[in-house]
Amino acid sequence: MIHFGLVYSFEGDRADNVFRETIEEVALAEQVGIESAFISEHHFVDTGFFPSPLISLSYLAARTSKIKVGTGVLLLPLYDPVHVAEDCAVLDIISGGRLILGVGQGYRPEEFSAFGVPLGDRPGRFREGVTLIRRLWTEPKVTFRGNYFHTDELPLSPRPLQKPAPPIWVAAKKRRAVELAAEVGDGWFADPITPLSIIRRNKTYWENAIRAAGHDPADRTFAYYREFLVAQDDDAAWRIGRDSMINGYRNYLRWGHLVDNEGKPIAPDREDLLEDIVKERFTSGGPERCLADIAMLRETLGLSHLIMKMKFPGLSHENAMKSIQLFGQKVLPKVRSN
Repeated sequence: MIHFGLVYSFEGDRADNVFRETIEEVALAEQVGIESAFISEHHFVDTGFFPSPLISLSYLAARTSKIKVGTGVLLLPLYDPVHVAEDCAVLDIISGGRLILGVGQGYRPEEFSAFGVPLGDRPGRFREGVTLIRRLWTEPKVTFRGNYFHTDELPLSPRPLQKPAPPIWVAAKKRRAVELAAEVGDGWFADPITPLSIIRRNKTYWENAIRAAGHDPADRTFAYYREFLVAQDDDAAWRIGRDSMINGYRNYLRWGHLVDNEGKPIAPDREDLLEDIVKERFTSGGPERCLADIAMLRETLGLSHLIMKMKFPGLSHENAMKSIQLFGQKVLPKVRSN
């Protein structure tokens, strides 16, 4: 069975409007049967990107009742893990046990420089951070001696509502990061812009690393994040979403975040490739096309969770609401009946 969620990157000229619209969209998603909603994090981006996902999620949790709330993802090396463990325990309590902690290493030098964290320390800070958070959630008192973080008989209070602890999903793109996700995470959060051929190969590395640690991959979560737009038909979806889709991928290209099917970086000046890349890596169409894409993803990746980005900069709130509604009416029932 595939579980479905939404992921949001808050961006726009009017942050108050963007947030208000998101609350309405997530409330609708909860009504139609979408099971989770995630909020991402970046800092110092000229599109007005929200930097504080845990604060945003606390309000989202108060305005919903069933949908799981998560970070998609929190840039863990920028934080003190003790503070994250405390804040997330509180969020799990006030949400009624609905938190999923999604974490990533980050990659933008501007962010690390601004917070005084060396970019090269990411893997070590990340490994220690996840380990310490989980121990603080599950042990009465924690003594920890790492290269970056230290605690002495530290008791966390209050503890999370979920037992033994809220799940921790680890975002990862490259083999070493994927194997680290297998080592320290309860799940792997795969990104939308990496070609499926590379994700499929990395999934093998992830599963092998889980088995090497003496665990069963079936006990872990594989979540795939994919941009997704549903309209009345394929032509309408392309007409409604084309410019927004391409502009979003233009940012990925500008940040050096796109690779080809062989894993080779795509040069930032290759905007001529954007339309074909979007058509390959973005699910966009009428209900039948979306159902076919979901079937393809299930067959190709064997995923357990599909986390959909259904609102992207430039797409109107009205069209995002229609997309969520159509997904709930025309797509989700057929997926669940198969």
